[in-house]
Amino acid sequence: METGTGLSFESRRQGTDSSLRERPRTCRRRIRKVHSLIDKVYHRTNLEMAWESVRANGGSGGIDKVSLSAFKAVAEAELERLHKELKQGTYRPMPVRRTRIPKKGKPKEKRPLGIPTIRDRVCQQALKNRLEPIFEPLFNECSFGYRPGRSTHQAMRKIYRELMDGCEWIVDADLRDFFGTVHHEPLIDMIAEQISDGRVLNLVRQMLEAGYMEGGKKYETPSGTPQGSVVSPLFSNIYLSRFDHEMTGKGYRLTRFADDWVVLCKTQAEAAKALRDAKTILESLGLTLHPDKTKITHIKWGFEFLGYKLKRGKGLSLPREEIKKQPKVNIYAYPKDKSIQSFMDTIRARTHRRIPLTVYQLIDSINPVVRGWGNYFRKAHVRKLFNRLQRWIIRRIWSHRFKRWRNAGWKRLPESTLYSKYRLVNLLSLIPDLNLRTAPKG
Repeated sequence: METGTGLSFESRRQGTDSSLRERPRTCRRRIRKVHSLIDKVYHRTNLEMAWESVRANGGSGGIDKVSLSAFKAVAEAELERLHKELKQGTYRPMPVRRTRIPKKGKPKEKRPLGIPTIRDRVCQQALKNRLEPIFEPLFNECSFGYRPGRSTHQAMRKIYRELMDGCEWIVDADLRDFFGTVHHEPLIDMIAEQISDGRVLNLVRQMLEAGYMEGGKKYETPSGTPQGSVVSPLFSNIYLSRFDHEMTGKGYRLTRFADDWVVLCKTQAEAAKALRDAKTILESLGLTLHPDKTKITHIKWGFEFLGYKLKRGKGLSLPREEIKKQPKVNIYAYPKDKSIQSFMDTIRARTHRRIPLTVYQLIDSINPVVRGWGNYFRKAHVRKLFNRLQRWIIRRIWSHRFKRWRNAGWKRLPESTLYSKYRLVNLLSLIPDLNLRTAPKG
């Protein structure tokens, strides 16, 4: 791990970025209850906006086997039919198509993913378009997941400020099967606190109880929200909003991103009490903590959150007289091992020697992966890591082109050519402090 003067999530010029400032904790705002909403959900303009969002997000079709391209060909007719069914109250969502995908960092384990039909995704997006502005003002400032204008980097900045404030004990918790255990009736009651339109509440119930198809059989869904559903992240924030407000109301420094959350405390005793209170609140919501993945730890041992590993470092290895400013706490952020391994596995799969691609095609296939992963972790302490990975990516390209690991690729396809002619994304160029346009030569 690299040494440095502090975690680079924090803005270098204090006060220049209002999005980084700590917002004051606020109580739940009272807003006027909405009595009529269904007409705004099925409005043609809203349905057209929903369809554009679904098309932009991409993805495969549901159990009706209708793809995005096939739906696009009949979009006008389908949107009109959806408009009429929602207006007349005859709309019925189809069961989602359940598939199982490998868990991140655990390729042998799989998690269920529910894929609604394109038509149902449009309906869910139309509902989300109208629900989100109503509930967004009610959410707590500690919640960062799947909210407009909020991001994982903002969550990490909040955690960094709390660590620098002396909150060195961490409640690192994990919910057991959150999306599969959300109880429908309490969720609908929470939505009903702000919306009294029975047709909207009935639409929510239909989406939750649509069931799923797997192996040619239909299964009921008496609880839970399908992972992969357009509206599930909003439902999860509504369901956990009470947890957010009660924990922050007790004075705890909670940071939550969907069902992933941590609490930072100044003493071990405070952390133990925070864990007990969190367990009580979650049990009242019908949720349980994963016993093997929930723990109290200290920053000197480190903890993982949102793909990062945060830990106290040893500080600068320089003579005291050469250190201009010694930080109070040397906190370092680094991609966790599973994140690095997942990235390398993806690059390895796309640069397999037997894949018949030209250099342009090969680089076009890996550039989005390199850019996306690099932009996510670029503000951590990754200079040495990015340098090592970038050299490894170059070797993968050479190996693909010349069919063996040890080759003369550095002569026949030099790095400078890969960056200038083929536009390979350089991980090091993504680091804000370096801002390189090409890789260093030699």
